[in-house]
Amino acid sequence: MLTTLLSSAPAQAADSAPRAVGSTEQRVGAHADAGVPANSPGISPAAERIRYVSGNTYSCPTGRLCARVWDPTRGTYKVFDLYYCKTYSLSYWGGRGGFYNYQTDGTAAKFYNSSGTVVHTSVARDTAHSGWNWDPIWKIKNC
Repeated sequence: MLTTLLSSAPAQAADSAPRAVGSTEQRVGAHADAGVPANSPGISPAAERIRYVSGNTYSCPTGRLCARVWDPTRGTYKVFDLYYCKTYSLSYWGGRGGFYNYQTDGTAAKFYNSSGTVVHTSVARDTAHSGWNWDPIWKIKNC
């Protein structure tokens, strides 16, 4: 019976994932107060590499857009290295973070809101080390 219940539950698509409201600290506190577990940020399609870093300083390989977001399930930052030219949908991204755009010169990454409007364009060698707010960003096209 448990197998039937688990297999009949619908999978949640990346675009329909709840979005964070307010800062990361508020979101984590709200989840803890409500007894709802926090969710780890995700991306679809998959990033070339995912890693965890403890602070604002992290490396980004040449030819990549590296996006850093707080992961409340680990209490540290999660970095997504984006290499392949795609539009990436974000799930459970919110609060502060940053990015490094170390793609080839002339390559522009676009950041989209929930309406599909470009809210930021980053040219190659552009960075937002800290203070970047992921709350309004729902998708990234890295090229």
